[in-house]
Amino acid sequence: MGGVKIAMTNYQQQIKAIQSVQGRAEKVINRVMSDVRTRAPGWVASEVVKVYGIKKSEITPAKTGSGKKSAGSIRVKGDTVQTLQIVYKGRLLTPTHFRMTPKEPRDSYTLKAMILKREDKTVLGKKKKLTKKQRANIGRNFQRQGTQNSPNSPIMLMRTGSTYIPFQRKKQARNSVEAIKTISMPQMVSSERTREGIDQAISEGINKRMAQHLKLLEK
Repeated sequence: MGGVKIAMTNYQQQIKAIQSVQGRAEKVINRVMSDVRTRAPGWVASEVVKVYGIKKSEITPAKTGSGKKSAGSIRVKGDTVQTLQIVYKGRLLTPTHFRMTPKEPRDSYTLKAMILKREDKTVLGKKKKLTKKQRANIGRNFQRQGTQNSPNSPIMLMRTGSTYIPFQRKKQARNSVEAIKTISMPQMVSSERTREGIDQAISEGINKRMAQHLKLLEK
């Protein structure tokens, strides 16, 4: 789990401006709070996708009945701008969320994913085409007639439902396969790589919404 604490660079100045609008200060604050609850997760997501090779829609998961497993969940907490927090929860993600190539296995392939957007794709592993002797030995192993399998396997794509996910066998046992994981949504949001951009985006976003509502109420 990770979170973003809302902050403004000139909060006190904005409060004074609101208080100068006699009898309407509470209305401005309520409208700004409503805007921040709705828009702040989008401001955060815009900064995250500048750094990580993930889709914005996965950082702001929609509440749909599509059955697609979400990258995480978002909860906005707090009653004022100074106490407001955006709390993110989510599991470690597989490379399929980060522009992984190829999407389906071939005879031989190099598995890559773009975890960080400003860097070249990370090579996760290489799977070479099996020789006739290797294929025959695999068959004998499954029938417990051949030589023992290796302690671990290359990272390979295996089908899970309608998609392929990278797996690797890390022990001698044939069924000891583990899915390859990368980073979670909360880790991306709270990363030092995104921290400055998120703080700036939220501060600017709140300032703009407050100025907009002040302008509307002054008419």
